[in-house]
Amino acid sequence: MIQIDKLAVVHPDARIGDNCTIGPFCTIGPNVEIGPNTTLRSHVVVEAHTTIGEECDIFPFVTIGIQSQDQKYVPDTITYTRIGNRNTIREFVSIHSGTEEGSVTSIGDDCALLAHSHVAHNCQVGNHIVMSHAATLAGHVIIGDYANIGGLSAIHQFCHIGRAAMVGGMARVIQDVLPFTIAEGFPAHMRVINKVGMERAGYASSDIAEVRKAFRMLFMREMRLETAVQQVEEEFPDSENVRLMLDAITSSQRGLARPDSAMFEINVSD
Repeated sequence: MIQIDKLAVVHPDARIGDNCTIGPFCTIGPNVEIGPNTTLRSHVVVEAHTTIGEECDIFPFVTIGIQSQDQKYVPDTITYTRIGNRNTIREFVSIHSGTEEGSVTSIGDDCALLAHSHVAHNCQVGNHIVMSHAATLAGHVIIGDYANIGGLSAIHQFCHIGRAAMVGGMARVIQDVLPFTIAEGFPAHMRVINKVGMERAGYASSDIAEVRKAFRMLFMREMRLETAVQQVEEEFPDSENVRLMLDAITSSQRGLARPDSAMFEINVSD
């Protein structure tokens, strides 16, 4: 049974799944698809060409699929927004559609976007992501699975935040953060391995030890990064987790949020 409040406005072309609840003052545009068992509590705006998955809980004053704020956006361009399953999207979250014709802003499954957080045009947000209060992603940001973005932090355009990484609260991220690391500061620098985050994501202690050793080899020795990458490849030829870090290094376009040398001594015993 679908429950649509009499004060909601739902476009006739929208497709609403079984057992959905659409609360008062919600507005749902054309070419919207909402999966079963999803709740829009009240005052939620979902604009055209948006897909929302199953069992999502969307709180008041959320906007999804709103036109990109990118100044390059051409009026009447058709772009898309895709939201996965089992996501919690809290009050005043804004998720914008893509900019270029046919482009997509996407959020995976099992994410928690807390109040006032923002996902800009063309972002790719993975699965099991937490964005804390007022965390902000600029355009084209990529967030890996199990990452945690701290409150009041801001991620620059085109930055990549790796799998199971953590960005500290109020950080200004202007370069890529490697998988499994914690970055904080203004601007943000990676400082340690995200041990707790890796444990929560199901990684074994041996996986964490490998990643920690690789991180030290990459950044805590006085050598060129290219040389350090080669040594890590030789040390861990079969480690998928270390390979994920190395691939992030070699594919980085914005450069890395490298550890500040002042942090090295603090982390020697980590």
